[in-house]
Amino acid sequence: MQANGCDWVDSRTPGTVNMTLVFYTRTGCHLCDVAKEELDRICRRIPFRIEVRDVDEDEAWANQYGDEVPVGVLDGRKIFKYRVDVRQIERALRATKA
Repeated sequence: MQANGCDWVDSRTPGTVNMTLVFYTRTGCHLCDVAKEELDRICRRIPFRIEVRDVDEDEAWANQYGDEVPVGVLDGRKIFKYRVDVRQIERALRATKA
């Protein structure tokens, strides 16, 4: 799904954008909904792909991130959990893009 510069996809969709943030979430998570809105705003300035992974669909994801959602991982590095720090994410995206 394309929204405001973001390429929101589930974990089974092949990507076309170079930068991919893996977004660990779960249904009914209010903080996840807030994080998604923040990520949408960031995408308006810095386009990137967001791969959505519902932690309740995979035992390994649930074990690793289930108590921390929402979680954002960029380039194998956790860049946020619980809440989105817009400046921190933008810095990480720009560093990855460079």
